[in-house]
Amino acid sequence: MEEKGKYSKLLDDGREYVRMRYDMLRLELLEKMTKIIAMILLIIVTLVLLLTAFVYFSFALAMWLGKLLSSIEIGFCIVGGIFLLILLCAFLCRKKLFINPLIKQLTTILFKEDSNNDTNA
Repeated sequence: MEEKGKYSKLLDDGREYVRMRYDMLRLELLEKMTKIIAMILLIIVTLVLLLTAFVYFSFALAMWLGKLLSSIEIGFCIVGGIFLLILLCAFLCRKKLFINPLIKQLTTILFKEDSNNDTNA
């Protein structure tokens, strides 16, 4: 009779342990997903603001070049050519500029070990 109580307690403790580990896994997943979503939102907001400023500066440059060269169309063509060169450089260096840093950041978020997380206990 006493053995049945031990096994029942052991089974209950095992269920409680599995439930606690499952809850901890869910919380860790929530934390990591929150960090990833925050990073994506930061990138989007930064890009929108950067592109807005870039548009204003490009119009100013095109107008200035247009006045300098006596033809606004030539100024806009020069700025367009500069954009094409920047696009070509960004395309050729896309792995180094965009893909590798993004993978590194996501890897850091997903696989970073917490110093206060005791998985051996």
